[in-house]
Amino acid sequence: MLAFRFSGNLARDMTYTIAWALFAFVLLLGGIWKRVKPARYAALVLLGVALIKLFFHDLDSLGQLYRIAALAVVAVIAILASFVYQRFLPSDEKPAPLVR
Repeated sequence: MLAFRFSGNLARDMTYTIAWALFAFVLLLGGIWKRVKPARYAALVLLGVALIKLFFHDLDSLGQLYRIAALAVVAVIAILASFVYQRFLPSDEKPAPLVR
């Protein structure tokens, strides 16, 4: 049985957020490696959902030190995802550079 409960247990809530962000990063890597565009888009959406959950749910109930740690972990995952997305996106799917 799988159940998501977003109240009462701070450690479980943060584990959900970090796990979603890590899964989104792995999904992004797989989507780039296998050249599956829907997987890449799903990864970006899931990472966005994890960020929204972090800002609107988790940060409200965290203490200062945990708040900093949560933001740092999710920020590192987001930065890595953006670097990987830009660096390893297949060249046939990259937009053409703007010429002036």
